[in-house]
Amino acid sequence: MAVVPSGRTGRGAVAGAVLGALLAASAGCGGDAGADGRSLTKVTYRGPFVAGGGDAPLYYADELGYFEEEGLDVEIRDSKGSAQTVTDVANGGSDFGMAAATNLIMSIGRGQPVVGAATYLGRSSFGFFVPKDAGITSIKDLRGRSIAVSALVEQNMYAALAAAGLAKSDVKAVVADANALVTTYVSGKADAMYTVQYFLPRTSRRPSEVLLQSAAGFNPPDYVLVVAKKTLRDRPQLVRAFARATLRGFQAAAKDPGAAVEALTAEHPELDPKQSRGVLEAVLRFRCAPAQSGRPYGENAPADWTSTVTALKRTAGLRGPADARRYFDNGLFENGGGLGTGTC
Repeated sequence: MAVVPSGRTGRGAVAGAVLGALLAASAGCGGDAGADGRSLTKVTYRGPFVAGGGDAPLYYADELGYFEEEGLDVEIRDSKGSAQTVTDVANGGSDFGMAAATNLIMSIGRGQPVVGAATYLGRSSFGFFVPKDAGITSIKDLRGRSIAVSALVEQNMYAALAAAGLAKSDVKAVVADANALVTTYVSGKADAMYTVQYFLPRTSRRPSEVLLQSAAGFNPPDYVLVVAKKTLRDRPQLVRAFARATLRGFQAAAKDPGAAVEALTAEHPELDPKQSRGVLEAVLRFRCAPAQSGRPYGENAPADWTSTVTALKRTAGLRGPADARRYFDNGLFENGGGLGTGTC
């Protein structure tokens, strides 16, 4: 499986796919020295997609020195989707990753030795894109319609439809490659599209609105920190350090999204800053779900994980255990009073 570095690492960065792979293999070894002369621990992180506005908090955390404060030198890598990220972390290709909770749950159900250690985005951003002039005002109105969806999340879509009272047979799925999904919808090859709300700026040629699945009562945690169970068991302080730095990055980006986008585009000048900011601001609105209200930012909401596992067992063929706590771990928050990253 190809590893595609994003070109950005921590302050002691080195570039190159081959060298990046060597670093991944030696994660935990001493890295370059930080500003105070301490040796930094090299770790690798794989995001959920190709670098974009939603990744700005990670780059901003680096720019603000949060990783260095934790003694970390982080290499940030791209991904072609959550499934690739989960598999990479499970196989030891990367130390940490960010992936959709539904993909993580299904992967654990297939035996992947990983777990969700924190929740970056607790309110589900997945929903159904519909043209503004289509007269579709609720998910129930999708009965008899065609829906563009990627194969990776097709089963999740059926769980969302079921929450709204629709069966799989009530719609026609138009399965498209993840990279061609928006094009398929915008070109009119499907009446609707199921994906994350963050893609809304990319549908300007077909003005749309998003019917969020959370409005129908289906709220899987959106994007979570993925780590191998062995790493969490054997190196909890390393996981704590990475989680704290990245969660602080999200909180800082919420306070100054413009600065966060500048940190991103400094390393990815090919990205449109205006579009990246639009995506980032959309992402940040999903940081906390109602079930996390008043709880430490990043703590997993057991109720949302439980309802998600139940739904995926009913509609998506989840083969894993019914106990939701087999899919997430709140140890980082239960031990030592949390991570000091604020509250929801």
